[in-house]
Amino acid sequence: MAALATAIAWPNDKVYLFFDDDTYHRYHAVTGSFEQGGLVVADEWQGLTGSPDAFVWWGAGKAYAFNGGHYKRYDQVSDRVDAAYLPPNPPFTVAGGWPGLPDGSDGGPNWQQGIDAALNWGNGKLFLFKGDSYLRYDITADRADPGYPRKIAGAWPGVFTQGLDAAVYPGGRFAYFFRGDRYQRYDVDADTVDTSGDLVDFHLDGTPAGGVAPARMLSPGQANRLMADLIRRGKLTLKSPVFVDGPGGIVSPTPAQRVTVSPATVDGIRYTNALNTAANFFDNVDQRMLIALYRLTRWINASSPEVTELFHLGIGHGQGPPNDCHNQGRALDLSAIGGTLDGAAFRKSVKADWGNLPPRPGSQVRIAPDVDALAFGLFTTAFRYATYECEARGIGAANLWPMPDLGGAGFVIYPDYGGDPVLRQAHQDHIHLQIGPTRV
Repeated sequence: MAALATAIAWPNDKVYLFFDDDTYHRYHAVTGSFEQGGLVVADEWQGLTGSPDAFVWWGAGKAYAFNGGHYKRYDQVSDRVDAAYLPPNPPFTVAGGWPGLPDGSDGGPNWQQGIDAALNWGNGKLFLFKGDSYLRYDITADRADPGYPRKIAGAWPGVFTQGLDAAVYPGGRFAYFFRGDRYQRYDVDADTVDTSGDLVDFHLDGTPAGGVAPARMLSPGQANRLMADLIRRGKLTLKSPVFVDGPGGIVSPTPAQRVTVSPATVDGIRYTNALNTAANFFDNVDQRMLIALYRLTRWINASSPEVTELFHLGIGHGQGPPNDCHNQGRALDLSAIGGTLDGAAFRKSVKADWGNLPPRPGSQVRIAPDVDALAFGLFTTAFRYATYECEARGIGAANLWPMPDLGGAGFVIYPDYGGDPVLRQAHQDHIHLQIGPTRV
């Protein structure tokens, strides 16, 4: 058997293992089953001439394939490498396109000349591995986080401490790490390796469909099963309809039903109604939106500071007709973010710390790191999350690369929104994000 080169989870509920003889195997992430092996990379992955050294899903319909000091961007929709990354254009270099990766000038490894493995952790962060170390790459800032690289040993309990060949996370509870002829299953909730085995016996533990797909693309049925998985894992609790599990899967609620969450805590972060802070629930929520709310907690709390509370002006209710996205429980108006930084409590308000800021010379965006680094980091992470998981440039499949930047238009609306001035004025105190069309 050829040696494993890399692995990647794809939003079609497939996991692909690539081997150094330029073939790959396909697995079904939902059933966990092996589907087909010995497929030729160059025949099926247009623009990849062979197996990458590392291959990682970025989001927003793009993935990146690394070979030594060069990389290519692969497009999900066209199912091929983007033309700009192919001859006769010059190759893209890791040194020029991945800010913050060490160049070896400090006496350590040169990450710009190649990495061993990479995976998307589903929280706005990528993890890249090389030798006995790893670093964390932030999708929002598009650069490596400060304070890295760090040693694998101690940070990833039970994981191979050096020489990873591949790593993959198909969403859900388990991730997988590979070295040589062995693999390890990593329990994300327990934060440790809990199973290992021979590569020839590798199988996936089933993950609910849609584990890697953006929330905006989930079907009601997929959202229903993802919600059930979160409830079983203790990430949230339904008040109504009462959650009922059966031998064949979830019995209640049905995919079409809107739900009430109580307590109003998702994965350890409280969703607090800023207009009624005593209310410890949120209701009338579409299950696709509930998955979006869960994923927002993962993005916003993926690194310092520690976020404990997300304040909102409405989730399942709003003004306007019954078919409006708010009244159908498909929208969130995020108004503030609270938590602790270095032991000190904070609460950053969209209105006070963004909407009320004066114009900034030379920019239509009033918030910036040199204005308020904490607020900028929190609000830009929430914004970028919304462009990747919720509606951004269009509705559903119409959300095409590139995702809008701050100051642009689209369906994420905020104090410096670049579209309709009336909408911009109405969103000086919150960031609006939604699943599906504004009105059905």
